[in-house]
Amino acid sequence: MPLVKDYKAKLVVFIFAIFIWFFVVTENEYETNLEVPITPVNIPAGRVILNDLPATAKVRIKGNGKDLIALTLSGGARLELDLSDVKHTRTFKLEPKHVMLSRPIATVSSKEIIMPDSVVVVLDDLVRKRVPVHANVKLTPAPGYTVVGDFKITPDSVAISGPSSLVAQINEVYTVEKEFTDVRFDLQEIFPLAPLPYNKVTCATKEVEVYLNIQKLLEMTVSNIPVEVRNVPRNLKVTVIPSTLSLVLEGGGELLTQLSRDQIVAYIDYNRVRNLPGNEFPAVIERPPGISYRDVRPRTFKLVFERATQK
Repeated sequence: MPLVKDYKAKLVVFIFAIFIWFFVVTENEYETNLEVPITPVNIPAGRVILNDLPATAKVRIKGNGKDLIALTLSGGARLELDLSDVKHTRTFKLEPKHVMLSRPIATVSSKEIIMPDSVVVVLDDLVRKRVPVHANVKLTPAPGYTVVGDFKITPDSVAISGPSSLVAQINEVYTVEKEFTDVRFDLQEIFPLAPLPYNKVTCATKEVEVYLNIQKLLEMTVSNIPVEVRNVPRNLKVTVIPSTLSLVLEGGGELLTQLSRDQIVAYIDYNRVRNLPGNEFPAVIERPPGISYRDVRPRTFKLVFERATQK
């Protein structure tokens, strides 16, 4: 028992000695190098910093030990750049007076800016504009399925803001890249927007909803579609031989079942063919988006010209 009591007494004395030593040592004055953040303040209204500034400056700080420790642990120092009277470009020669403390500490003072010795600040107008969003999505339907229509994006445009000279170079934004294969059902998913090319430009929207209609692929044969001739002069009468065509339509099942015959238009443009050799020409075929065609019969049509009867 006496040994245990002796050990505890010695431990108390040792701890007390360490405390006294630490108190005495930290009352001494020291110099140390400290990394402090560079902080622009008083940026003029409607303006924004265009160039990248150094994140920190290395500063030589002087003060007693305990205050330097407190300052280091609290991160209470910063180097301020006052931009209130900067019009476009200003080179700041960094000096100890630029170093600010979050709370006054009598014993602490900045002695020297070690690096950098100066900072260039370039201001530009802060602007905002809306730009369209595009889906950077690659999609391959499963065999027997097809894509109907284009991507529907909600919202289809977003607001970006930043320095005028950089915002002017951005006319569209994209979702992050993603690929889907063997797709049998509609795609409806939330996609983050890809990072903008300049870190000084920000986007108010971070993600959009992307929708794409996927339908089972069907085909349908349509016959007796009339072929007309457009842009015929008044003094001419043009007869098309034969006067109709047939073809095979391909597209999404829902789209084809709702299709009406008058949505398929076939014509020959007189202005386009009048100077071409021969008198047999293919027809131009118009159909709704998302529908393709094949096996057009006949492939060409003969045009017979007559003088129109004057009335």
